[in-house]
Amino acid sequence: MPAPWAERPRSMSVWRIGGRIPVGRITPVALFLTDLDPRARVKGSRDGLGAQAVWSATGRPLVGNLTTVTDSLSGFTTLLVGLRLAELASADELDHPTNAFLVWEQMAAYVRHVACGHRGFFGLQRIAARAAKAGGNGGKVHLSAQPEHQILSNQRTDGLLGNYTAPARASGLVAPGSRARLTPEAAVFVDAVYIPRLESGWGPDARHLVRELRRDRVVFDLGANEKRASVASIFSPVMSQPEVDFYRYHLVEGGPGDPTKGRQPRFASLLEARPSDSAWPSRPYLMAIVDDAESRGWSDVGDLVRRVIACESVLAPASLLFSYLLGRNGAHLDKVVADLRSSWGDRLDSIDPLAVAALPGHDWPRIAEALAGGDYPQLIRALAERNATVMRERGGALPWLEVTDQDQLRVRFRDEPASLPTGDEIPELWWYPYFIPSLVSMLTGIGKGES
Repeated sequence: MPAPWAERPRSMSVWRIGGRIPVGRITPVALFLTDLDPRARVKGSRDGLGAQAVWSATGRPLVGNLTTVTDSLSGFTTLLVGLRLAELASADELDHPTNAFLVWEQMAAYVRHVACGHRGFFGLQRIAARAAKAGGNGGKVHLSAQPEHQILSNQRTDGLLGNYTAPARASGLVAPGSRARLTPEAAVFVDAVYIPRLESGWGPDARHLVRELRRDRVVFDLGANEKRASVASIFSPVMSQPEVDFYRYHLVEGGPGDPTKGRQPRFASLLEARPSDSAWPSRPYLMAIVDDAESRGWSDVGDLVRRVIACESVLAPASLLFSYLLGRNGAHLDKVVADLRSSWGDRLDSIDPLAVAALPGHDWPRIAEALAGGDYPQLIRALAERNATVMRERGGALPWLEVTDQDQLRVRFRDEPASLPTGDEIPELWWYPYFIPSLVSMLTGIGKGES
């Protein structure tokens, strides 16, 4: 009997935005500013306006399982194979397989760099440096869970386990529970598709690799050999049909627990039917997706994409303006307003007319109205008040930006200097991902492999 993922039908083979969309209906969607999706966090993002809570809540009804960093199909493959091997390497239920997984993640990363030419994966900088150094030492590297061999400052939290496990669980690939282990369907898939590829270098059932993963330290030869080749075969750029079907169902369509209730598969089909030169969204491209959704009778998907467009028309210029204001400590409000008006003109025509209704809470609609109406003094005050609200919600920290009684800007947190985009650049801005690039990357990886 074929595996469940083989039986599914094969129905589907930073900046640019501009223009307007007609004023229309937006289906109400609950947005919870205080319930921040932990899978949405962008590492290194300071987010003084709490914009992340808005764009992540806006994007989730369309893309329910992926995050901003889970944009590599090979990353998911590494996770699935590693969890299966670690499970096989664990002696009993009391033996925690994390160390075995870390060793596998290191081995896979070396092979992806040396044999596959992959870029952009977690730990690339250390992998590249150590691989270059190993070239003068017989091409051998040491792998272990010890800090000196980890490929990140904390591989457990900053690597695949920390970043890909929750999205894999949301996709029906990792079972519920504190210990990361594959669901039965995912384990069957790995055993059927990937373990046989490892056998050419590591023996039946990859038993020699499993045995190596039990060791405290592994010496791995980066030179061309059967072991390296068998690991590289896991990441073949030409995917088998079982891989395409499996990853499409779980990663593109959201898996058995798709929280979008069928919207993500339809949204993905629209993205796939209209390929773009860039994985990053833009207003013209998403406006075309809205038209495509309407033509197919998918008004629920079209309404949600409209909401994304409307929110971003405010979030992008507001966030960039806030960063700019953090570099104007001591400036008088009148001077900042004059500079802003000189750059942006009397008002921003690019603010979507649906933004006030689409944005949640009290602060963001006020910011949208001030942007659209050219009330720049009120806009700056509204941004400062929004920042104060965010700081209170984070535990009572002092605001980063205040407008004093003397109408001067007081900046307590000084970020790197940020330039102010011109008024002509504003309509083309797109600052936040809404999880769309990760979904596009899954489609691209399924279609033609990765680099």
